[in-house]
Amino acid sequence: MPQPAAPTQVVHPGQVQLPPRPQFAPTPQQAPRLPQGALASGFPDYRSPAPSPVNRTGLYVGILVCLLTLVFAVVGFAVVA
Repeated sequence: MPQPAAPTQVVHPGQVQLPPRPQFAPTPQQAPRLPQGALASGFPDYRSPAPSPVNRTGLYVGILVCLLTLVFAVVGFAVVA
């Protein structure tokens, strides 16, 4: 006899089980009941922070690894020859 399947979600003590949220748009009858207007009112002088600079560390490390690989290949070829 097959055993029952294991649960797909682990719940730890103290966690609250939330009801499943619908994954569809509201019907036309539900739309008028939804709140309308600005979501964050009360902060008229708020300015979004400037975007973070692009992180190019991976690019620099990749170029360095490629160059070192080429140098070791040329040196190794010269030593063997």
